Amino acid sequence: MICMRRQTYDVMDLKALRCFYVMIQQESVSQASIELGISPSAVSQQIKLLEVYLQTKLYENRGGHIRITPAGERVFTFAMSVFDELDTFEQALKEGESAGEICLSAHDSVLRYLLPDKVKIFCQECPLVRLRLLSRPVEETLRLVRTNELDLGIVAQRDLPKELRFQAIKTYPSCLIMAKGHHLTDAANADIYSVLTKRTLDKYPLIFQDSQQEGFRLTQVLANLDLQRSASLEIGTVNALKHYVSLGLGIAVISTLSINAEDKVNLEVIELPTNLDLGSCYGIVTRHDKRKDVLLSRFIELLLS
Repeated sequence: MICMRRQTYDVMDLKALRCFYVMIQQESVSQASIELGISPSAVSQQIKLLEVYLQTKLYENRGGHIRITPAGERVFTFAMSVFDELDTFEQALKEGESAGEICLSAHDSVLRYLLPDKVKIFCQECPLVRLRLLSRPVEETLRLVRTNELDLGIVAQRDLPKELRFQAIKTYPSCLIMAKGHHLTDAANADIYSVLTKRTLDKYPLIFQDSQQEGFRLTQVLANLDLQRSASLEIGTVNALKHYVSLGLGIAVISTLSINAEDKVNLEVIELPTNLDLGSCYGIVTRHDKRKDVLLSRFIELLLS
């Protein structure tokens, strides 16, 4: 074996070591070439380079049979430990990149109705990521996004401070809800305007959702009809509001975001025409300068899909 002076910056070629390792495992240069996806001559050349680097003979090929030398045995054992360590390291690195935390805030309706399917997909893709889904009023959500205490918020579209960015997810129409079998149902289905009058609203109590959660949606509708807001109840969450409506304690206008199949069994749900109410466009709010890593980018991509 020719003895060559090794430069201080020389390091063992892992490709050459891999070729030798696989060749010994397969006991054949040709089988190793198939396993590695390169030609037999390339396998032989890489192993020769390894022998030159180590300045020793690693194997002998006698009549197509591979016979490993004592030095080759030591190199094979070394290669086994190296590649085991590399596999372990790569897996740990991959898991490390897949771990982390994403924190968002939204009102209760978004958490309950808009997010679950998206969150389920993301958790299946990235099981090591911790998702923190906080229920906060809109103004609090915007404040936390601005101060970078949240990665993102999900709110109905509105005017935002210049440092915040809005990306639309979906627009949900508004609807009038009342108890199942309510005697205004037929009239509302025939002509929604015949129900939304001062005379009718003076007779039947209105229920509003807390403005800190989703805003006075009904107030906006009434303003479009030149009617005054006069509510008998104001309730903090949309689920509580729907329950009170189902008990016949009043009627309300909410987003269809918050209506599911079960609600349609317990409530009369009548979608409002767009000329009366355009509905609400819900979307993601982030800082313009927010640094988005791979995980956050993927989560946002899912929300927007």
